[in-house]
This record gives sequence, C-alpha cells and structure tokens, in this order.
Amino acid sequence: MGITTRLTTREAIRRICELHMIGKVEANRVLTAGLAGAGQRMGSSIVYDERRLAELLARPRCTDQTLDAVRPVAVRLGRERRWNISQTWDEQAEVVRRNWYVPPLLGTMLDGWGCLDGRRFPLVATVASWVVFGAEVIGHTYDEAATPVRNRSAPPRTFHVEPPGDWFEPMKETWLPLERGPAVTVWGAPVNGPLREVDWLRVDAESQKEQLEYEMWLRSAPALRDVAQVGLTSADAILRAWNAAAPPHPETGQDGAA
Repeated sequence: MGITTRLTTREAIRRICELHMIGKVEANRVLTAGLAGAGQRMGSSIVYDERRLAELLARPRCTDQTLDAVRPVAVRLGRERRWNISQTWDEQAEVVRRNWYVPPLLGTMLDGWGCLDGRRFPLVATVASWVVFGAEVIGHTYDEAATPVRNRSAPPRTFHVEPPGDWFEPMKETWLPLERGPAVTVWGAPVNGPLREVDWLRVDAESQKEQLEYEMWLRSAPALRDVAQVGLTSADAILRAWNAAAPPHPETGQDGAA
C-alpha cells in the first residue's frame, strides 16, 4: 500500500485556486461540499487526501456536443446553499430546487419550454463549475410569501423535480464552461459577457469571437495552466506534475505531518 499524502485546508485551497482559477472562498466551498473527499481532523487541522483532490481536478470539461444536445438549465450553488455530496438525491433536491430568482428573459423561456418528453427540462447544479446534481424539472411555483427584494420584478421560483434521465450520465463527472453571470442560466443563452466586445461590423468579427471564446475557455478551464498544453488529463499526471514542479510546502506532509 502506498503512503497517503494529505494536504492541509490551506494547501488544498491553494492548489484548487491555482488549477481551477477561482477564488479562495469558492475553493473552500468545494472542500466543505466534499467534492475532494471528506476532510479528516488531525490535531487542530483539517486535512484532505491529495489523490482525491487530483481526481477532482482531472475531471474533463463537458463536451459541447453533449451540452448542445441537452441544453440544460444550470444553477450555481452559492454560499447560502449548504451542499453535501454524501446526501441522498432527495435531500440534495431540497437544497437545489427552492428560491431561485430567474432572469426575466429566461423565465419567459422556461414558462413555455420543455425539451424533454412531457414538457420537462433538464437541470444541473454546479459548485465552482463542477457538476454535482442533475434533475428533470416538471413544473414550478412562485414563492409569493418571499420577502420582496429590490431589483427583482418577480418572486423566486421553486422547481418541482424528479431524478434525471439518461441524458445526465455523460455530464455528471464533468465541469461546465460557464461564464460569470446570473445564478440561473441555460446553456446557449446570450449573456452580457466578454462577447459583447466583438465589433460585428468588422470583417474580422468571427476571428474576434474565436479569440474571445478561447480566452474565456482558458479562464474557466480547471487545468494546470502551464501543463494544459501537454495534455495532463488524469489524476496520476497531475500528481506527477505536482511532485516534479513544486518544492515541498511546509503545510504539506505525509499523513498530515507538517
């Protein structure tokens, strides 16, 4: 049996931020949600298994072919929704389905749209862009009793959900290349993001668009920035890169030892 290397919370957060290009608060949410395995207390510290973290960071990007075929509604789970990867689907559904403020244009679309049988539509939930939950929305209600919120023209919605169909299988161990934007969006919907900078009247507009999309992909890709070009796509490859490229950190040790 090999020696298990454990990382302190600080070191695990550093690695997530470096490879997934997100902030420390989001990285900590990834850990507390259990995406990199359960933390273990050692003395005054919480430590995490290095391999489990590498396996998370090695998950692939969901393909455009899958996203274009499914066109899911994606919801981003923020700090107000306490997520636990070890809960049952029903328990997770209670966290995901309630109290969503849907942008007006998307709300109009959802009111008359169902892309699965029976006017259902697919829904996926993400933590820091990693897919953690899938469901089929079969309807919704407005939470009329909710406290009014400034700049919200409609009350929040609660989705009525059932377990996902086969469409979720190729998505559940991936991450989604979502731009920064509202907490609720749908794949393929227009966003007020970097693409607004394209000057569509210029003859090179398509080239501008391709360059901006590439830069957006680089910013959202949870891959090693300096090794993504050589195709490190497995946990073993990431572990080798960590071992070869970085000197030992004082907060990293075998079995949690400093």
